[in-house]
Amino acid sequence: MKILIVSEMSVPYAVGGGEVRYGLLARELARRGHDVTWLSMRQRQSPAEETIDGVRHLHRGPRIHNPPSRPLFAMLRYMVTAFWHVLTHRYDVVDCQPYAPLPAVWLACVLSRQRMVATIHDTSSRPASATPAQAGQFGGGDDQWLSARDRLIVGPIETLLYRLPYRRIVTDTFGVRRTLAKSFGVSDRRMVTVHCGIDTHAIAAALAAAEQTDVLFAGRIIPHKHVDDFLDAVTLVGQARRARGLPPVRAAVVGDGPLLPEMRARAADLGLAPTVEFCGSLADHAAVIGRMKSASVLVLPSTREGFGLVLAEALACGTPCVAYDVPAVREVLADGAAGVLVPPRDVAGLAAAIDRLLTDSAERERLIVAGRRQVAKCFAADQFASGMIAAYES
Repeated sequence: MKILIVSEMSVPYAVGGGEVRYGLLARELARRGHDVTWLSMRQRQSPAEETIDGVRHLHRGPRIHNPPSRPLFAMLRYMVTAFWHVLTHRYDVVDCQPYAPLPAVWLACVLSRQRMVATIHDTSSRPASATPAQAGQFGGGDDQWLSARDRLIVGPIETLLYRLPYRRIVTDTFGVRRTLAKSFGVSDRRMVTVHCGIDTHAIAAALAAAEQTDVLFAGRIIPHKHVDDFLDAVTLVGQARRARGLPPVRAAVVGDGPLLPEMRARAADLGLAPTVEFCGSLADHAAVIGRMKSASVLVLPSTREGFGLVLAEALACGTPCVAYDVPAVREVLADGAAGVLVPPRDVAGLAAAIDRLLTDSAERERLIVAGRRQVAKCFAADQFASGMIAAYES
């Protein structure tokens, strides 16, 4: 097949969950002999065109210097660019993810009569029609990065985006699929769920970091990730360890985001500055994996996730996970069989789970074995690629 992938950002210039997912998919499709092109914005020092791992990368539109942040005008220009590219080229299938390019690519596919798949990773806002009982499907209700004013604007736009008559909608988890069906009115018959894959070979080849860490957070430092809860939990764990005569807990925060200065200040106020390392954005994804391998526990105190790729990667690294119990996370961690689930915003419960895993070697080993079994069962790259090909052909 001749396949076009369309996204705003792409690896290696941005390494968010969506980009990493598409990066693995593109490589796997190319390895199987498919002709794969990936269209994205110009990012940092990216050339206009390059080939990486057999995948043709086209970087178009205005240059983005600090992905994933991008100005509104740049997004609008990229919509026009993506529309024109799809309209003037022929592909067997076009796979596009939100947000900016999705309506433009859909319209271009309609006009050029090309098959299109819309990949929906998550929803950013609760639709106005959602009932209180449905709030839990959004992994934290109103606890989003959007302000109340923004939700009034984004909610209707998202509803329109999700209801456009795409040939097929792909979701990473059944939780997002249920949300689209029950709260946004998307027909379940139009959707297929394909769990995100991970590159287990690259993870196995990555070297553990020299810095040993008891507790690790890895991700964007934005409101719904709740690095504040992570720091508060580390404080409680440290207090419990001191009471038992144990050494301080060593923690690290890998990632960048708008709340980084605030979280640094919070760590200092809590007296954590000597024992918490803020690593910022690391050089490449292999370095992030290396930090996972050198950590005793990975913690994801996020109240909203579309999938939680960092959890699947940690399981493949043999690093036990503690996370807030939200739908997508529950799915990745096999309903708690492959990791410890804690009620959202329960900082004391988060600290207790971390402390238990740092001291109970039998529990750690059980979770390591269960985690690797979950990766083999649900997140193998080959299985992921086969599922996506089936979605393209359906």
